[in-house]
Amino acid sequence: MACCGKDNEEKETGLIEKRRCTDVLFCIIFAAFWGGMFIIGGTALSQGDPNLLTYGFDFHGYLCGTKPDLYAQDANATGITAPDFSKREVLHYFNPMQYSTMTLIPANSVCLEACPTTTIASGLVKAAFTCDYYGTSGVTVSSPPDFWATDYYDKLSALQQLNSLAMAGPCYPNFVPYTPVMNRCVPTVTEEQLLLLASANTGNTSTGDITYMLASMSGDSDKIQEYLEDLLKAWMVIVLCGFLGGLVFSIVWMTFLRYFAGCMAWVTVISFNVILIALTLYCALKAGLVGADEVGISNSGTSSNTTLIGNTTSWSIGEDTENAETFEYVTYLMAAITGIALLFTLLMIRRLMIAIAVLKVASQAIAAMPLILFSPVIPFVLNVVFFGWACLVAVYLYACGELKKDAAGNVSISWDETLQYMSLYHLFGIFWTTQFIVGLGVMFTAGAIAAYYWQRESMPKSPIKRSIHRAVRYHVGSIALGSFIVAVVQFIRAVLEYIDRKTKKMQEGNPILKYVMCCVKYCMWYLEKVLKYINRNAYILVAVKGYSYCYSAIHAIKLLIMNMARIAVINTVGDFLTWLGKIVVTGICGVLAFLMCDMDQYTDPDSANYLTSPILPVIVTVFIAYQEADIFMGVYEMAVDTIMLSFCEDCNTSGGPHYAPPLLMS
Repeated sequence: MACCGKDNEEKETGLIEKRRCTDVLFCIIFAAFWGGMFIIGGTALSQGDPNLLTYGFDFHGYLCGTKPDLYAQDANATGITAPDFSKREVLHYFNPMQYSTMTLIPANSVCLEACPTTTIASGLVKAAFTCDYYGTSGVTVSSPPDFWATDYYDKLSALQQLNSLAMAGPCYPNFVPYTPVMNRCVPTVTEEQLLLLASANTGNTSTGDITYMLASMSGDSDKIQEYLEDLLKAWMVIVLCGFLGGLVFSIVWMTFLRYFAGCMAWVTVISFNVILIALTLYCALKAGLVGADEVGISNSGTSSNTTLIGNTTSWSIGEDTENAETFEYVTYLMAAITGIALLFTLLMIRRLMIAIAVLKVASQAIAAMPLILFSPVIPFVLNVVFFGWACLVAVYLYACGELKKDAAGNVSISWDETLQYMSLYHLFGIFWTTQFIVGLGVMFTAGAIAAYYWQRESMPKSPIKRSIHRAVRYHVGSIALGSFIVAVVQFIRAVLEYIDRKTKKMQEGNPILKYVMCCVKYCMWYLEKVLKYINRNAYILVAVKGYSYCYSAIHAIKLLIMNMARIAVINTVGDFLTWLGKIVVTGICGVLAFLMCDMDQYTDPDSANYLTSPILPVIVTVFIAYQEADIFMGVYEMAVDTIMLSFCEDCNTSGGPHYAPPLLMS
């Protein structure tokens, strides 16, 4: 239960099966914290008004689909009554001339029971016009309707109707039908309607402008609809090349690494040194320090330019007299870098062999328990469930605010101090829980891979199941402590980001303050990266030895420092090969997706599955393939780290290593 104490005797070696709970205090704290999360969630869901998220506000600040009270400013006005919008759920922007600027300037809007579907093509009838609220329109009619009425076109005088037809208000014609999208009326425009509208005449207003406004609002939505339809039509491409292809080719790549990791590593190292030598010689040639004949190059002149004569090309890489001095300095620099690289390679040959052996052993461990490839499924499902719940609570917390209207008529949502603190608590809970789920995933995988290293001859039948049981039964407190430390740093980074945005203007006039802010943000970012790396290795030792978090973290740091060179080589080689694997798998899946989209069923305009463009299906396929490759390569990286740290721990014991596989022993 101690934080920095060791729960198992030092003389115990191998994978410890008999354990006791570690960091129980933080397990209790984490459970209590989640009690608070549930209280906040219940408060948000019970007090939050979902109407704020579902319906839109008209340009007076009143919410459609509700029966709001009058704002204080409006209550003092004469003749105004509280609106009843309980049946008027859709928001309609009734002036098409404002569509092109509505992203910058709020457009006039009203609440309606249904989106307009009758257009002026049906005649100058009441249903073909949408009016501003009568009470705010500034017009007077003989039989005044309700203050919030929007269908009084037939009651206007002839002059007012003519003004409305000329887009001068108070009513505005419906040029096209509208359809509700998320309780907002969106124009449904076809090419035929646009052509008809462009040839029409509506008073003194240019119909070309109106056509442009409607086309700008609906053109993008049409494109989006086409792309979404392409996704539905190309579902077979996405399933076969994205999901199945990503799975198959990731497994093939890891199998390839099992047998050819050594070859690929040596080719990479040798190629790196050869490239450095070639660059050094090239710079020496350009500087005139080495003659072309001395390196076996036929030189036809001293110019480095390329000369084209007819269909022939002559190329020379002799001395560049204009930049010879610059190339001389670059040559010395490159020679120093090349020499250091060669020396480093010679000194690291033995460690490179160990790195290759670790990669092969990691592949063998995965081959011994292939179901380990699907161990990320549990953290993935937990993340999906948690983020779904966290987003729901966050949205309802936002909806708990109070609507307020300022003197300028702008409506905003304000939150009291209690809601603000609840939001901060919820934000920290997101950071903490996310890191906790990451820790669970690391512990599950590390415990199973460690069983292969320490118990190869007597490995249990279900190492993955036993690893999950050990992590959940004994080490939830250790994961909670490690994730809490990272969450604190992430929370501080979020606060710094907020302060940075709020002080942008101040920083523009004070470069010192801007520099300090950048330094602090970078330091916190770097601290987070370091803590995550320490956590990863600490969780591995917790999974292997059953130590408490603090002791595991300290012991992991000692092992990393004592084996710094060895670990650096292993991480470099392993990271490069896994990164290369992600690129290869993603590239293959993308090429296959393009080839499938070239099949007749997707290119024939008469086909039901005709694609307007293969771009979006291929992009989605590539994204899915990369995510799958990243997940599976993440398991491989975790296996490499576990084997590496287990080997370092094994070597650290008296007379060790005792449990290392033959590949590592050799």
